[in-house]
Amino acid sequence: MQKDLQDDVAIVNRQCITAILIANPTSGSYIHNADHIAHAVSYLQHHSWQAELRLTQQSGDARKFAREAVAQHTDVVVAVGGDGTINEVIQELAGSETALGVLPCGTVNVWAREVGISLDIANACDILINGQIRRVDLGHINDRYFLLMVGIGFDGEVTHEVEKKPIKRLGVLGYWLIGFWMAMSYPSFRVLLELAGRVIKLHALQIIVGNTQLYGGALKYTWQAKCDDGQLDICVIRKQNIFGRIAVAIDFLLYREQRRQWVHYETGNVVKIYTRQPVAIQLDGDPFGYTTRDAPTTISAAHSALKVIVPRQTSADIFSD
Repeated sequence: MQKDLQDDVAIVNRQCITAILIANPTSGSYIHNADHIAHAVSYLQHHSWQAELRLTQQSGDARKFAREAVAQHTDVVVAVGGDGTINEVIQELAGSETALGVLPCGTVNVWAREVGISLDIANACDILINGQIRRVDLGHINDRYFLLMVGIGFDGEVTHEVEKKPIKRLGVLGYWLIGFWMAMSYPSFRVLLELAGRVIKLHALQIIVGNTQLYGGALKYTWQAKCDDGQLDICVIRKQNIFGRIAVAIDFLLYREQRRQWVHYETGNVVKIYTRQPVAIQLDGDPFGYTTRDAPTTISAAHSALKVIVPRQTSADIFSD
């Protein structure tokens, strides 16, 4: 079965697929969708999947369950939740033959939106059964993988601030409110990028290193990114005054071609980022520490590191072929 799943083909007629579904029973997304999730498990079992729902009890359980699944040669691990749940699971699936499936019920569900997985759990369940398996890249920073992006600077600081405040309970609205509050006052920072033997010095507001295109469900900073080309796309929003920051936001929200004037855009499989002072980092939408003065922050691409289940008809923009 594991050998069969290496093919980039539909899995609709596969028999006896082994799968575990991982969910956090204390999250609002699970509480509001518990009946739908239980129905999804039954639906998969009805279609000859050996599917089991496993509920986390404490921090680290999602990774533990995924690690056990890989050791047992389980065919599919289904992340039930949002991009944070996916990020936990991929830490153990990276480099294995176990494929990632998704039943999206998180706050934004960027990965699901990116590849066209329905946000309706029943329809997403159909994609698990009738979809195709493809190999995609992962990004890697320090000791952690990411599927979507790393943000350094303004958005990193917003993510850290939201994590500290009760406003996090507002979901996307909380991020937008903190973002608007900080947008006019966040200071730019000096950055040095080392990329393919070149050194690039800039004053930046924000750096996005993307494996995919979609950001926050609404923007596309790394709009040329492909998730399977072995490359990362680097978009640096350059230093702007107040009026320039407003123009940047409008151009990116409307996907205008002139957004290029505000950024420095690069691609590469490894980038080293140096800053003079600690700058906040977010990884797949969650806070991830700070850059350091003593050593570069090194971000690299892990080519074809992950198997994913996606719709048969998915976005041509995000894949190379």
